[in-house]
Amino acid sequence: MAEQLSPEGLAVTIGEVTLTTPGLTGTAEVHPPASPGMRAAEDASGDFLEAVAEAGMSEQLTVEITGPGELDDAGGTRASGGGSEIVVEVPAPGEGNGQVLLYKAEDGSLTWHLPDDVPTDEVAQRGGARRTYRVPRAVVAPEAAEGGQRGLLGALGTKVLKVLVFPLVDPVLGVVGKRLSSSWESKHRRMLVRPFDPATHRARAVDGVDDAAWARLAAGPALLFVHGTFAMADSAFAALGDDTVAELDRRYGGRVFAFDHHTVSVSPNDNVEWFASVVPDGVHLTVDVVTHSRGGLVGRALAERGPELGLDGRLTVRNLVMVAPPNAGTALADPDHLGAYLDRITNLAQFIPSSGFGDALGLVLTIVKQLAVGATKGMPGLMSMNPSGEDLKAFNDTPGSSATYRVIAADFEPPPGSGLGRIARDRGTDVVFGSVANDLVVPTDGWTVAGAKGFPVADPFVIPASEGVDHSSFFGRADVRAKLLEWLPGA
Repeated sequence: MAEQLSPEGLAVTIGEVTLTTPGLTGTAEVHPPASPGMRAAEDASGDFLEAVAEAGMSEQLTVEITGPGELDDAGGTRASGGGSEIVVEVPAPGEGNGQVLLYKAEDGSLTWHLPDDVPTDEVAQRGGARRTYRVPRAVVAPEAAEGGQRGLLGALGTKVLKVLVFPLVDPVLGVVGKRLSSSWESKHRRMLVRPFDPATHRARAVDGVDDAAWARLAAGPALLFVHGTFAMADSAFAALGDDTVAELDRRYGGRVFAFDHHTVSVSPNDNVEWFASVVPDGVHLTVDVVTHSRGGLVGRALAERGPELGLDGRLTVRNLVMVAPPNAGTALADPDHLGAYLDRITNLAQFIPSSGFGDALGLVLTIVKQLAVGATKGMPGLMSMNPSGEDLKAFNDTPGSSATYRVIAADFEPPPGSGLGRIARDRGTDVVFGSVANDLVVPTDGWTVAGAKGFPVADPFVIPASEGVDHSSFFGRADVRAKLLEWLPGA
């Protein structure tokens, strides 16, 4: 049954859920799992429900707030001692379970929330307590051009607070912890050096490079694509288009390939060591490399540290084109900001499903579980981008390379009607990046490393904010494809 909210800040109890909503009007209803009311309230996409089930999570309940409206200060928000957040208290997840909350605002944007009354290092011992969460109170009207846009949790205009639970003991791994992301990537992300030609570049189910293909790749300059976090080559570079891929294939005489690899549970150096393990003895490759995001660190490790990582005498990087690389790190990879990182990736996945992040939801949910139990140490691939971390400092103490470096970056401001409008202005961006220009995931000038060999890079191609290019939108642009063709000479 729906209940009226109390804008005076009085607690409203609906079944086992208590809501405190100072300054907010509207009605709230609590829907149990799998009920017709919950299905109607969330209108969740099949991708979301499949990812939840695959991650071993289940839905505990959903709170739906309809007709939300904010009072001005004169309406008593401050006088009643209220704040800018909704406080929701929900039932315990039950002994042996963890719990998180996913909040959908009126414009469809999503944010993940951990309970504020249970420290992550006590989750495993506090399964029986109730949980308290805080989510933004602000009513965020969808931008005019969004119309009836549907996201992972349905149509626009309502607030939805979805409580998800998961077992703290995995049937295979034991106690949920730092091995979760490694297990997920091992099951769902392959390590594979694969062809990337006009016939296969959009395909996921392809065979790896065999001995005959290695010999062809070594017959002249080759082109290697290296994807970024959460992605795989077929999704990360899909927007390049058939014509560009065909032209690159022609230039390089069919010697175009890609490296699918794990991006969360291992470091860039580990990625290269694995790559070195599959290059046959007697093969020497001369390659140009195109990377996206964290793939830039893998590309640099190939160029700068190949000999020490097992590639001595077997690979020379001639040109390295880094698109949106986190060479100086990204504040989102700081352990204190990983939640904002997951918010960003979740919203990129839902608002731009062709971006290459659309297949990332399962890994996002796995990392959410790790954050809920404080297991950030099991994610060296993400921590490799932590700007204050020792790993990135050591990585940037580089021996340098003979390769020519190129950079493409962007400063993002949302165009009118963009589903990313609120994400670009939310507390995550404001607090994490402050006034520093960024593309939603990495700082615009994060490609350069003060004092490191090879930097600064000459003539970086930086796309201005007026173009509305976010971290996932580079390869669909004609100017980006033109730069790639300018910088990649082929044979």
